[in-house]
Amino acid sequence: MSSSTTGKTLGEVLRERQGLPQHFCIVPFTTIILQPNGNVGICRHKGTEFFIGNIRENTIDEVWNGPIARQWRKEFLAGAPEICAREVRERKCHLLPNWNTLLPHVEFKEELSAPILKLTANFNGKCNLRCKSCHVWMAPNGYYTEQNFWEPARKSIFPFIKEIDMLSGEPFIQKDTYKLIDEVSSLNPACKWNITTNAQWKFNHFVREKLDKIQIKSLSVSVDSLIPEMYAKLRTPGLLAPCLKTLDDIIEYRSHREALGEGFELSMNVCVQKENWAEADSMLDFCKKKGIHSFLFMIYEPEEISLLTLAEC
Repeated sequence: MSSSTTGKTLGEVLRERQGLPQHFCIVPFTTIILQPNGNVGICRHKGTEFFIGNIRENTIDEVWNGPIARQWRKEFLAGAPEICAREVRERKCHLLPNWNTLLPHVEFKEELSAPILKLTANFNGKCNLRCKSCHVWMAPNGYYTEQNFWEPARKSIFPFIKEIDMLSGEPFIQKDTYKLIDEVSSLNPACKWNITTNAQWKFNHFVREKLDKIQIKSLSVSVDSLIPEMYAKLRTPGLLAPCLKTLDDIIEYRSHREALGEGFELSMNVCVQKENWAEADSMLDFCKKKGIHSFLFMIYEPEEISLLTLAEC
């Protein structure tokens, strides 16, 4: 139902994983996710309720090698995941190509001395939409300070990080996003960036100037419907037309970067749920015409909007 953002097939990923336990997942060995309330997670598929520590109580280094993180790694090294048993069984998320790109850099140990390789920076919940499939817009702001994050990150994270993910609320309306771009680009220009956006903003000179500073690996635009009325219903109070205008501007910007040899993968994300599943074919056709990838994924939670609770199922 989805297309890879790396261009790799499942067979290629499996070959790269030869010698590893069957159910091994790279994520606990590479990634931290900063949540708006200070919680530090590792995996998106575990959700915001599963975390390994809190930045207001412990340092990043303490959380990174804390008891929960070490147990998580221990299970995967043994090939017997318990924390992620459901995800491995039902979602097969440990095989996602875009996660496995960092395999050559992984330190296969329970307690890691190597630096964090991937940072997901959800600094706050500030967003201009109130999507049915998301609750991050209700999250707080202001928990990441010079003392508990920015100052230590300049020494132990920013110079070594391989990839940064910007997800939520809406990165392009948050000052912290542009601060992170300025700081990481000056210390580590080789870092690659993955950005997910709702495109409910204008692609102006300021945004373009900031993006010119970084190596963009992928940029994903979330569009849950191509029907204006349905879009507004699912992504309140968003409007479809401005979103598609910004998407076109991003497509044009990608062409400019490609001419410079600095292209990036551009995709459209669709949260497939009860009210929009019938649009799947039109979404795929739209992406094909635009020359961008499609990434359609099924909503599991909240259950009331998930396809799993349709009467036909």
